[in-house]
Amino acid sequence: MAHVAADRDATRGTVHRGVPSGRLRARRPCVPTLIHAADGSAEVRGSRRRQTGAPRRPQWAAMATDWRGLRDRLIEEARRRGWAAAGVASVRPMRQARERGLRALAEGRMEGMPWFTAERVEASTDLGGRYPWARSSLALAWPYAPAAAPGDPVAAPTAEPGRPRGRMSAYACLPSGEGNDPADYHDVLGRRCDELVAWLREQVPEVRAKRFIDHGWAMDRAVAERAGIGFAGKNACLITTEAGSYVLLAEVLLSLPLPPTPRSHRGCGTCSACLPSCPTGAIREPGVIDATRCISYLTIEHRGPIPEELRPLIGTWAFGCDLCQEACPINQRLAPIPLQGGVATTTQGPVPFPDLVECLELDEEAFRERFRRTAVWRAGRAGLARNAAIALGNAGDRSALPALRRARDGDPDAVVREAADWAVQQVAGRQPVLATTD
Repeated sequence: MAHVAADRDATRGTVHRGVPSGRLRARRPCVPTLIHAADGSAEVRGSRRRQTGAPRRPQWAAMATDWRGLRDRLIEEARRRGWAAAGVASVRPMRQARERGLRALAEGRMEGMPWFTAERVEASTDLGGRYPWARSSLALAWPYAPAAAPGDPVAAPTAEPGRPRGRMSAYACLPSGEGNDPADYHDVLGRRCDELVAWLREQVPEVRAKRFIDHGWAMDRAVAERAGIGFAGKNACLITTEAGSYVLLAEVLLSLPLPPTPRSHRGCGTCSACLPSCPTGAIREPGVIDATRCISYLTIEHRGPIPEELRPLIGTWAFGCDLCQEACPINQRLAPIPLQGGVATTTQGPVPFPDLVECLELDEEAFRERFRRTAVWRAGRAGLARNAAIALGNAGDRSALPALRRARDGDPDAVVREAADWAVQQVAGRQPVLATTD
């Protein structure tokens, strides 16, 4: 008798018995449906009206599928669609990643991020346990490198008198791909993932897929390392051959048994250029980051006043920080990366060198209009204004004093008022800590 297999129905989540292979009936076209989960992830499932009669297993389960060939075609298609790197990993438990995460919690290096819990570490390092239907994981890296000379940030514009400029992390200036307007990378990468899953569904109509983009129950770097698309640098960033560490990561869980791609055996070797590049000493040792001292954490995730002893070390960063990446010789050796859409240059969103006075004086409505669909939204209006005040204090430009005094006396947020008061004392009472721009 023909072999009969069991599988999980992609649309209803029930286990049933299939029909003998070779006797599958014609099916209605599969219409992908995007389902958003409470954890921020999204899942693409097929939608098909249930028919009467014996339940059937997915069509691909009855076929002798060349999974390795399909995997290679999927990776090739991902590269064709603009992903810098792609690979496939198993969904077995990631023990080393689990140990790293629990160690960071135990040592207090994740304080201030209440969402990073032991429960989250346990679940995100065992994707197969949390999602029993998953058979493999597609790891993806999207390039966002500054579009100037290799290893150099985008050239800083000349600041107008009285309008000092700061820095924003390059990833926050990622264009939408549908013009030159900036966009939240979650939206950009989510759309790219959905397009890739739609292509895969054309090959295997009943595939089940669930994507993660820097949120949800997945450890991005650990999955990417296992899939071989890069290695973890001493600054804890994933470093790829194609785009260095200037990449944004995404994962797509798949119900297909795609074979894993080989892991990378590259590494930093004896290079430690990133360690001294961190002004706050957040890189405790190779690969070990104290998030509570990281400028990216302080300017994005941290709520409340920034510790005074760290403020002079932040320099003129208004959102994020790229210093440990700019110090990396691998990033410096890379040729300019051809990005789809280049770097966002519109004034309607994040720019690499923002006007600090403008960032300080934005009200809630103006902040929403300019940053609602961008990564900067994460910091909030008060967070960005606080950062801008500290950056102005470090820049030491006395022409910013009127704006700082207005913020000190009238900003609706107490944290911003305190930061502006500190900045006034810095600018009025002593020499600049550093130049307006690095």
